[in-house]
Amino acid sequence: MRLSSSWQPVLVALSLFALAGPATANDFSAVEHKRQMVYHSPQKPGYSCWVGAWIMPDGDLMTCFTQATGPVDGRPKAPKEVMDLLSWYPQYDMTGLELANVHLRSSDAGKTWKQVSADPFKTCMNGVTGEAQSVLPDGSILRGVFGLYLPYDKGLPKTGYLQRSTDGTKTWGKPELFLDPEKFTAWPRRIRTLRDGRVLLLAGVAPLPAGKHTRIEFSKRLQPMILISSDKGRTWSKPLLAVPEDQRTGWTEEFDVAELDNGDLLAIYRRENDAKRWQGVLKKADRIWIPGKVGQTVLPHSGQPELLKTREGPVLHVATSGIHWTSDAGQTWNKLTVPGTAYYPRSVQSKDGRVIVFGHVGGDDAYGKVDQSIVMDSFRLVAADIPVTNRKSLPTDKLTCERIPLGESDDYKPCIALLPSGELLLTAFHQHNRDGNKVLEQTLLFRSKDGGKNWSKAEQLDLLGREPYLTVLKDGTIFITGHLLANDVRNQWGYTCGFLHRSTDGGKTWESIRVESEGIKAKASNHTTRNVLQLADGTLLLGVDYDDGDGPYVMWRSKDSGKTWDKTGKCEPKDFKSKYGFFGGETWLWQAKSGKIWALARVDSVELPIKDRPIKAKNDQADHFILFSSKDEGKTFDRIRDFGDYGEMYMSLLRLQDNRLLLTFTVRDLKPPLGVRALVGTETDDGFEFDFSKDRIMLDTRTPVGKYQGGGFGPTVQLKDGTLVTSYSYRGDDDKTHLEVVRWKVPAFTK
Repeated sequence: MRLSSSWQPVLVALSLFALAGPATANDFSAVEHKRQMVYHSPQKPGYSCWVGAWIMPDGDLMTCFTQATGPVDGRPKAPKEVMDLLSWYPQYDMTGLELANVHLRSSDAGKTWKQVSADPFKTCMNGVTGEAQSVLPDGSILRGVFGLYLPYDKGLPKTGYLQRSTDGTKTWGKPELFLDPEKFTAWPRRIRTLRDGRVLLLAGVAPLPAGKHTRIEFSKRLQPMILISSDKGRTWSKPLLAVPEDQRTGWTEEFDVAELDNGDLLAIYRRENDAKRWQGVLKKADRIWIPGKVGQTVLPHSGQPELLKTREGPVLHVATSGIHWTSDAGQTWNKLTVPGTAYYPRSVQSKDGRVIVFGHVGGDDAYGKVDQSIVMDSFRLVAADIPVTNRKSLPTDKLTCERIPLGESDDYKPCIALLPSGELLLTAFHQHNRDGNKVLEQTLLFRSKDGGKNWSKAEQLDLLGREPYLTVLKDGTIFITGHLLANDVRNQWGYTCGFLHRSTDGGKTWESIRVESEGIKAKASNHTTRNVLQLADGTLLLGVDYDDGDGPYVMWRSKDSGKTWDKTGKCEPKDFKSKYGFFGGETWLWQAKSGKIWALARVDSVELPIKDRPIKAKNDQADHFILFSSKDEGKTFDRIRDFGDYGEMYMSLLRLQDNRLLLTFTVRDLKPPLGVRALVGTETDDGFEFDFSKDRIMLDTRTPVGKYQGGGFGPTVQLKDGTLVTSYSYRGDDDKTHLEVVRWKVPAFTK
């Protein structure tokens, strides 16, 4: 039971924080909400309550809770001196029951659960741990125990202490004190791990020696405090006051914090006799935090506060009264359209983005009065965070989406494809530096069976070549194009050479072809088109060329789904002169309804500037695209027109289910914010029409302004339900690249 103290609050209730105030940059909503029972005790009415929750490093979900079993009546009673010491109510006396801290684990995202452990304890109280329990980055589990609530075990400290498990909660180490029990009594309430790996312990702390006072005396003297550990909870800093000095009285032990993007801590506090939450921001100052003014919010009271910083950006306040979000450090709160949670919730966010909330059915109930059970709510947070700039034909200025991260830091340039089975494949690569200015660039393959919501761990393919780009034929044959740098440690030929990899079993096994310069243009770097084009008659085309000017330019052809290739077909791109290749400049091929073949060709902007707009480019970030077309199945290509602007590249087209076309491309250094853009256009018999000046869909703006480009790429697939899935990489504040996919839908044009 969460016992309230008898004193009155001394702070004036100031409504400093508003509900649904001024419009925020993005609006968020919840989708796919569901609730399921996780556990019911072996008897009825059941007694299971006070949950904890965390995600193990391997992705498994874990939850813990207090369980009591035994007779409702006829049990022994706690001695009067113990009840007086703990200020406990007779109807809540748990003496004589079988009490245990139960731990469950799920390896299938919460569908099924296995009991890992159930360590017993004895007390008259209704719980001593559970809520203050979390996993550390090394996989060890740390829990906070309130020793004052264990009066029958004389050998345990009568204050808060920590215990550590290194075997998944099967066994626990000895008590670890974080404050001197001769000076302090503390109640640990939350354990939070920061982005930099340090651990925060949130506790109610009173300047009273352990075991020499009653629970009421402790309650009257406690203050919310934070302790910091830089060594995985082995040692702790002195306690930092979590509220300002001039507001230090009048609090309970129940509060929570969430780390904001700038390193500050948003804090929500519980006060005893208020109907609203209280809130403040602790400003980061080097390695500590300084609390700012605390005031009343519009959030209703609901027991122990619970905060969750989501990967989408907002902080969630999770409570039985509803789930609210803020994107402005609590200046405004907005309610999600999902039901309130079960009692005393604990929340986590899985790697696939699902917000998962555990709690218990019932409330602060006496044993046997309510049939309690442990339940799990889950939902996804989607944001209206795709701006549409210069909107003319689309019906809204912002599109709703869901973003899913995958891979590891410094994975780079993803490409996505859809198999006939509905499975999604995503390739990327990771550069590993080697001695002597050498590199090893590892090709990665990820899989998703649910439309990009969940992704497998990376498969490290034994394939040569960087920037792997996917093509999937109608029969499911998969191709990956790429090129192996001359300074890759696996390059035995001494020049950059293109590769074509092929799989007919869903990417399980591969066969590879190297593009050779020997006998054609010795030692010249060679490349291929990004994609393999499947013509209407089934013929496959792959453009191949050689650097240093004048080609040669070759169009490979296959009539048997890529089993064999005719590599002799010459190609002539007209009005094209460059030291770089025609196809190797990341050209992307597409066939119109009429049969005309289009080459979306990336070109050097100094050599081939946009008409009447020459540029002095400093590097390849200013490259742009020119459209070339062929009426003779790729034997010759005519230069048609410039396409897009300087610094816009990695283009690809997708036919949508509503017969419109989608163009995705990447903006690089010249026009921040960097990232992937999309345009919706129309298909003509001979080609396509896009207007780059309006209805620009800003799919990815994740790279902060001032940061060097981080990839982009941005090919898109469309699922059966119309959902679009676009992949990209971006550069974060940490100067590392990160992979994401965004799930979204494009609305119809307005009339």
